[in-house]
Amino acid sequence: MTIFLRTNVLVLLCAVHATCTAGDFVFFHENVLGTSLELRVCASSLPAANAAEASALREIDRLSHIFSHYDANSEFSQFLNVGIGEVLPVSNELAEMLQRCEEWTRVSDGAFNIGSEQISRLWQEAEAGNVSPTQEQLTKAVHHASGPHWLLDRNQQTVVRLTDCALSLNAIAKGSILDSVCETVLASSPEVTGVMLNIGGDIRVAGHIAQSVQIAHPMQDAIGPQSLQNIELLEGAIATSGSSERGFQIGSNTYSHILNPQTAQPVAHVVSASVMAEDAATADAIATICNVVPTATSLALVNAIPNVECLLITASGASLLSNNWPATATADEAQSSDAKARDVEPTGHTMKIEFEITKPANSARYRRPYVAVWVEDKDGFPVKTLSLFMMTENPGPRWHRDLRRWYASDQMRRLVDEKSIIDTVSKPTRNPGTYKVEWDGRDDGGKLLKPGAYTLNLESAREHGTYQLMKQSFEFGGKSFSKDLKGNVEIKSASVNYSNKQAD
Repeated sequence: MTIFLRTNVLVLLCAVHATCTAGDFVFFHENVLGTSLELRVCASSLPAANAAEASALREIDRLSHIFSHYDANSEFSQFLNVGIGEVLPVSNELAEMLQRCEEWTRVSDGAFNIGSEQISRLWQEAEAGNVSPTQEQLTKAVHHASGPHWLLDRNQQTVVRLTDCALSLNAIAKGSILDSVCETVLASSPEVTGVMLNIGGDIRVAGHIAQSVQIAHPMQDAIGPQSLQNIELLEGAIATSGSSERGFQIGSNTYSHILNPQTAQPVAHVVSASVMAEDAATADAIATICNVVPTATSLALVNAIPNVECLLITASGASLLSNNWPATATADEAQSSDAKARDVEPTGHTMKIEFEITKPANSARYRRPYVAVWVEDKDGFPVKTLSLFMMTENPGPRWHRDLRRWYASDQMRRLVDEKSIIDTVSKPTRNPGTYKVEWDGRDDGGKLLKPGAYTLNLESAREHGTYQLMKQSFEFGGKSFSKDLKGNVEIKSASVNYSNKQAD
């Protein structure tokens, strides 16, 4: 599988449920376009869903072999290797992609420019040498990237390379692939009536299916109950681009990885731009533009394009909404989401759990694990489920019962409470990497725990992998402590930091 590196931050989290007119089947894969994939298929049978999954993966492979600049044998790489002035026949897919790039460059007055790859390489070299680029280097890179870089003839289906500038389709290719895959899956069988595809946080929904999407705050350090907004996505797409999780490190300074092609300078006035549109390619491109241009320009552009909306989070934490962003939250409500969280009376207790999901040694596609993090009392009763990485809607063999200790505890808890907390704490399964969970000492009902002996559990299970359970006993209400937990096959490492201000 070839790789697309996406200049986005994962702030869109698929909720654990969606409406569907038939059976709801869910598939997960890692190392797809360099990130994680979640496919939800509405189908009349499991064989039809499995066939849809295979069709989706084939289409992803086919298109990545056209658009990737990491694959030396891709069609786009062949275009990059032709001499200046040479005429090259191209496929309809690549011709259409280059035409879209031309249109977005024009619409954005150059803020969208696939020649930004040239500027990105300059900053990569600067980071490797630990020396900031000079103004002369920046000016040269801007001139080199300014274009035009090709001459496209749609009638003859040919393209002529005009410059030797480094180019990349990362800012739009993933969205285009999302659109094509969804169309292909729906057309593959009359038994398939709806599809939701999530690749690295960019989501496309098509057919008779609705998807709940939770928009998490990009400045939130740890996984918690707070989010900016929950929206219902119907027949459309949402993409997010931002600078909150990646950057160039030069000396003691960290610079945003998002670069303005007109200045070659990093931009960080927007930490996250979420864009809703009828198709993922449009959402993808506009999300990139919104990170480069001033916020007023972004809002004016979005408000001028039919059926496109955006939610911008600025570096100061302000939330800016386009005119018709879904009204489940007003701008004032979105801006005050963090303030509302702070209004909750502090308990004086803070437990931070940090863990790293292991990445398999090979680079092939694989299933990511389910993970449950919860606290139980001395009798083994679950008093607080902190986080679940899992799906609950008919995922076939990937059933949440695989988290057998947590599931048994949850079943016991439901006998008492007659309600399930799965939907309130569950997040989609996560790709390998480091995650943080924070807890304030309150139980599932919001009440402060009584002092005493408790156990923190971290459970993991992976299809075609292993089952693992990590445990750490602690005294709630006792002294503060820090503890490193021994890792295992699925969870590479974990640590617990408990702070009790009253005891310190």
